Amino acid sequence: LDATMNGSIPSNPKSWGDFPQVGYDDIGIYISSRDFTFTSVFMGAKIRILDKNELYAANGGPLNFTDLWSIRLPNGQNTDDLHPTISYDTGNNTAYFVIVPNGGSTYFFYKITNPITSPVLSGVSLNVTPFGVAPDAQQLGGGLAIDTGPLGSGMRNAPIIRDDSLYAVHHIQNSQYPANTSIKYFVIDINTNSVVRQVEYGSQNFYYIYPTIAVDKDHNIAITYTRSGLTEYAGSYYCTRLATDPQGFSPSKVMTEGKGNYVVTGGGTRNRWGDYLGAALDPVNQYNIWLYSEYAAATNTWGTWLTEIRMKPFTGIYAYVSSDSVAFGNVEINTISDTLEVVVANYGTDDLEITSVASEVGFFTRIPDQNFPQTLQTYDSLTIRVIFSPTELGDYDEILSVSSSDPGFTGIQLTGHSYEIIIPYTDIFYASSGGGNNGDMITIDRATGVGTTLGPSLYGEIRSLAVNPKNNVLYGLVAGGSNSEIVRVNADKGDAYTWLNLDVAVLTGIDFDTSGTLYASDQVGKIFLIDQNNGNYSLVTTATHALNAIAFNPTTNQLWGALRKTFGNPKDSIYTIDLLTGEATPIGRTGFNSLMTNDMAFDESGKLYGVTGASNQQGQFFEIDQVNGTGTLIGTGVGFNHTVGIAFSINGPIVSVDGDNSIIPAEYALKQNYPNPFNPTTKIEFSLPVAADVQLVVFNILGQEVASLINEQKSAGNHSIFWNADDSKGKKLSSGIYLYKLKATGNDGSEFQETRKMILLK
Repeated sequence: LDATMNGSIPSNPKSWGDFPQVGYDDIGIYISSRDFTFTSVFMGAKIRILDKNELYAANGGPLNFTDLWSIRLPNGQNTDDLHPTISYDTGNNTAYFVIVPNGGSTYFFYKITNPITSPVLSGVSLNVTPFGVAPDAQQLGGGLAIDTGPLGSGMRNAPIIRDDSLYAVHHIQNSQYPANTSIKYFVIDINTNSVVRQVEYGSQNFYYIYPTIAVDKDHNIAITYTRSGLTEYAGSYYCTRLATDPQGFSPSKVMTEGKGNYVVTGGGTRNRWGDYLGAALDPVNQYNIWLYSEYAAATNTWGTWLTEIRMKPFTGIYAYVSSDSVAFGNVEINTISDTLEVVVANYGTDDLEITSVASEVGFFTRIPDQNFPQTLQTYDSLTIRVIFSPTELGDYDEILSVSSSDPGFTGIQLTGHSYEIIIPYTDIFYASSGGGNNGDMITIDRATGVGTTLGPSLYGEIRSLAVNPKNNVLYGLVAGGSNSEIVRVNADKGDAYTWLNLDVAVLTGIDFDTSGTLYASDQVGKIFLIDQNNGNYSLVTTATHALNAIAFNPTTNQLWGALRKTFGNPKDSIYTIDLLTGEATPIGRTGFNSLMTNDMAFDESGKLYGVTGASNQQGQFFEIDQVNGTGTLIGTGVGFNHTVGIAFSINGPIVSVDGDNSIIPAEYALKQNYPNPFNPTTKIEFSLPVAADVQLVVFNILGQEVASLINEQKSAGNHSIFWNADDSKGKKLSSGIYLYKLKATGNDGSEFQETRKMILLK
């Protein structure tokens, strides 16, 4: 469909079709465009007419069309944004078009009679309530307002015709609150060429932009639009009006809320949003309406959201559930999830009887705020609220049973995953990897530099690691384009879970100082203080050099940094950083000739270590001389590619485990801990006559497990372990009586178990 043609004649001067719009009726398809020359001279509007019968009979050959071009307004002026309609009427033998100018008191209504055989175009102007140009839409977080289009209040989407009435919407300046933007809805009687209804829809402090409309078989109306305000980001919303309702529309219903401030200019001056919202009637039943609406999916990220609605009840009983599955996601064991809701509605003409809803299933519990039985009449609904409180690890998929008069509605699917955050063991280097090693977590032997797989982190890359000295939990940084995420890492299996979402771009490193305060660096050297309660951040200083990693010395609280360098020299440089001034004092270079040290960590004595390695390179583990920055490689390599993060655990639940197999005892034994009572550390000794699988577990006086100290095979001999009264999550236990139990299964099949009592006295 060559847009440079006017019918069978090449346009002169040659022109192209901008902003094409499509409409249709029972006999034809109509495409309108704004014609511009290739030197950007506006040539007027063009309408291209396609015969549906020819399309239905098409065999892949050439397609004929009829063009009308250089279309003007009835007063002779050039026209713009001529919108064809979508018509559900039959037998009119007339095509209809509408122009809404950029403000004023006039619409322009066009008709093409006999469009397929001998088209004749005519137009009339229609007087309407005056309206102003829609102001650009402000948004939460400020910044450049969202552009409402170069034509301001012009219409962006197709009008709808049903039973000789044309329905249409566009955005305008709010007539009562001129700083805001409203929706204007109007209806034209296509036989009398008159506007028979006008409604303005809006409210103070909000901006309703780019509306689009759909009309079902019974003349029920749905409009979708983007809405923003000084208190909300740009989100997707809709409103409805039943044919039997008085004039006006329902309050806004949210499809999805905006998730971030949006400013994208593409190098220009307009913060463009778009003309891409849509509303379409389901062609099968003529009652279901699909709404396709725009929203800010994240900071500076545009997204679309699809929603299906219906405004006419089904015949009989029809239970509608707002979600096929209620997904709780990841929830830590022995905690209670947020309360999630599922709405059950009656979309049928007959009453829906709900006899009962189960109070619980598995680890899912219904909040008992509903009494049963309940009768839901047409469009009535009830909200069922559920929590997830797992006490065991695993993935859960359950059905909360429902008894109702709808045989197709027997329950609500509930899903959730439970996890556990085990704190790191003492004297171990934990490391993370990137895409070159599938994002796995590993441990590194301090003496040999060899890595051992801990498990998948569930992220593509955790680029920095840090242990909080106050709770001993291992944390990681997941850095995105415009957002970053701090995760908690299970030091037992390596799996990581969201802790804080940060609205800050491309962070490079994190670490805690000796007081447990969390800091983060970005790739230009900015250093942020992170609020651990909510993820808010504040700029502390900007280092005089770009940073790829940071680490606090646990003995001096001095901040160290590794230079971020994507090319050239100096490579692999190490600095100390003054948090007050941002001054980065050079210490030296590691000497490995790699562009960057990926991450750094101090051990318990204040020695500094680092890791490096690109996605296609084996990771290297090395000690960094704090006098001259020189790196000393430990071993020949980690054994895994793309080692990007490293952290060291100074205070874990187990201080140390010693073994002496020089003298093999004759029998099993579990000795009394010493000292006892103790505060905060005690020594537990046991003996094994043969190598055995050993479990050493601490219980409270109620018999509840509070810490697992050993769960592995031990060699024959005498063993001792120091325990510092931390539970398995790194929390300090309170004073009281505790039991410790040794269970051993020898390689020769022998078994032993014994329990002793100890007292923690603070």
